[in-house]
Amino acid sequence: MNSSKIESVRTASEKNAHLQRELKNARQAQLEAEAELAQEQAAVNAFRMHCRLKLDSLVDTLMDLRAQKQACLTRLELLRQGIDPAWLEEDDLLGQNREGFDDEHEEEELLLPTPTPRDKAAEKRLYRELARRFHPDLARTVVEQSYRTSMMASVNKAYASNNLQALYDLAGELEPGEIAELAGIDSAATRELRQQIMKARHQRRKARRQLRLLRQENTARLWQRAQLIEGQDHDWWSLVRGELQSAVERREREVAALQTELERLEQEMTSH
Repeated sequence: MNSSKIESVRTASEKNAHLQRELKNARQAQLEAEAELAQEQAAVNAFRMHCRLKLDSLVDTLMDLRAQKQACLTRLELLRQGIDPAWLEEDDLLGQNREGFDDEHEEEELLLPTPTPRDKAAEKRLYRELARRFHPDLARTVVEQSYRTSMMASVNKAYASNNLQALYDLAGELEPGEIAELAGIDSAATRELRQQIMKARHQRRKARRQLRLLRQENTARLWQRAQLIEGQDHDWWSLVRGELQSAVERREREVAALQTELERLEQEMTSH
């Protein structure tokens, strides 16, 4: 074997050895990110179960009162416009959106626990991100267009079925540009190493994205707050139950006042 061929083999061997080290580091980072996500998800899920046991009755009462308040506000608005709300079904009254209705903000301040983490805005953001990444119109080659078309079909299907996990899985797939990069590598061994590195990095980014979304969810934020309060030697459950009980009592007073106003307006309408 002549010297140029020996040098070429040595260079390829050294390059693959470097890629092996890079892959090891990428996989380690992936495993750490996934472990952090799994640990925090398990803690939040356990905390969610405790919330259901300790807080559900108060949360249910508060949400029922919220619905009653919204129905009262809708009836009042209709009566003030000279419209008899009697023809409306109860569900229609509960579903009405009143301008200036600010109870969502109040519940946000209370950080009510949610039964399951569902963030439609986050789903839409992720869908748009994936659509930008995989849209077939951005393809520069036939191979890339085929890959983009297949991925975009999967993205649309996952979004249409509200499958957030499937969207996250698709976020872990290779970029179209990375597919083109891999196609340009002659060595099968080098191409395989590069692909594994890319996959590991994408999986790490997917886990980090899921963790960010988890931490924005109300129950996770409650869990974080509980950790802080318990660390200060306070009884978190007593504290939050007290806050919810105060909110229930405040809402009961609001509903009672609205019902009194409703009775007054209804009597005025019948007297005319």
